[in-house]
Amino acid sequence: MKAVYLHYSPDEQIPALPYIHKRKLVKYYTRETLAAVLAAARLLDGEDIPAQTPFYYASADTENFEFFREVVEKFKTNDVRSFNAKQYLSFVPPTAQFKIMRNMVPCFVSIENGLTGDNNVIVDSASALLYAALTAPGDGPVLLGAGFLHADDSVEVGFALADPEEFSAHPLLGTGAPAIAIFRP
Repeated sequence: MKAVYLHYSPDEQIPALPYIHKRKLVKYYTRETLAAVLAAARLLDGEDIPAQTPFYYASADTENFEFFREVVEKFKTNDVRSFNAKQYLSFVPPTAQFKIMRNMVPCFVSIENGLTGDNNVIVDSASALLYAALTAPGDGPVLLGAGFLHADDSVEVGFALADPEEFSAHPLLGTGAPAIAIFRP
């Protein structure tokens, strides 16, 4: 198994730009996306993997809390008393809407690496991520990734490229551990 783990503090720049080919999409990137694109690029550097390589990614529940606070404040100042999707969308700029969609991080990693195979987005479960790898179609390697964007804006990401059977005895199978725990040193 080949793996990469990256951690960036809130004030630390993520040096992903040299690895981004679709620069017009960067406006939709979160810090987790930047770190994930960088980690995947480092992991896959020199690897010749088929486009159909299965790719599974787990993202933590913690998102950009400041963004949500801003939306809630807009709701309050406009005397909105209950959730209404139409009003919500009018308060949230399109670029921010993309940033909170669960599948955007693996989507951008796939675009940058030309991945078109089986994929899935998992909500922060090490066990679910490992089971996805174990049940992946095909007989080649599987790409796994996990990210955690902390409330303080620090970010952790990890990626691994391995044959599915390498995960069959993983100690986090069947546990409630967060997905990023697979990659932490």
